[in-house]
Amino acid sequence: MARDDMSASDALLEGVNNPLITPARVSGEDRLAPVKRDGPLVATDVIHSIPGRVRLRVPALKADSNLVRGLQGLLSAQAGVTEVTVASVCQSVTVVHDPARWTPESLCIFLQSRNCEELDQYASAVLPDEATSSFAKTWLQPWRYLNTAEDSPDSGGVPQTAGPAKSGYWKVGYASMVVGVALFAVPGVPGVPFLILSTYCFSKATIFKAGDEPEAGERVPKAGQ
Repeated sequence: MARDDMSASDALLEGVNNPLITPARVSGEDRLAPVKRDGPLVATDVIHSIPGRVRLRVPALKADSNLVRGLQGLLSAQAGVTEVTVASVCQSVTVVHDPARWTPESLCIFLQSRNCEELDQYASAVLPDEATSSFAKTWLQPWRYLNTAEDSPDSGGVPQTAGPAKSGYWKVGYASMVVGVALFAVPGVPGVPFLILSTYCFSKATIFKAGDEPEAGERVPKAGQ
C-alpha cells in the first residue's frame, strides 16, 4: 500500500507501533495526538499508583536539579492536578490528581512529551511564589528572631532587658512561642495563632531595638567629652 493511500486508522496504528511516537492524552482531553518523545523527560515511567495518586520516576532529576521548579510549575498548572511533590534525591515526582481527568499512563506520557522551553518557562514563573512561600514559612518561626538578637554585638545575649517596651514584647513573645510549640503536641488544639503572636512581638521588639541604635550612637561622643 502506498503511503499516500493510508487511511486515518492505519496512520494511527503506525504511530502506536513506532517507539518514538506515542499517542498522548493532552491536558485530560479524550482525543489522542501523536507526540514525539524526545524531550528531557523521555525516560519518565510509573513507579506505582493508586486511584487519584501516582508516583513517577524521573531520572532527569539526577542530572539537572533545576528541573524541580519546572516540574512543580508545569504539573501544578494542569487542570485536575491537586498536589505535586518533587523529590530530586529520589528522582521521583508524586502527583495527586482527579482520576476522571488523568491516569498514571497519561501523566507519564504528558511529561515524556514536554520540552526544555516549557520547563524553563514554568520554572521562571514559580520564582515569585517561592519568595512568598519562604516568607510564610519564616513567619511561623519566631525563634529566628532570638538567634538574630543573640548574635547582635550589643545585645549581650539578653535582648529582653534593653527597655520597658521591648521587655514587654520579648516576654509576651517568649510565652506565646512556648505555648504555641506545646500545643502542637495536643490534637485538635491550634498552636499556629500563638506562633503568629510570638513572631509579631519579636518583630516589634526588633524594630524598637533598631530605632534605639542611632540614639545610642549619638550618646557615645557626649560621654567621651
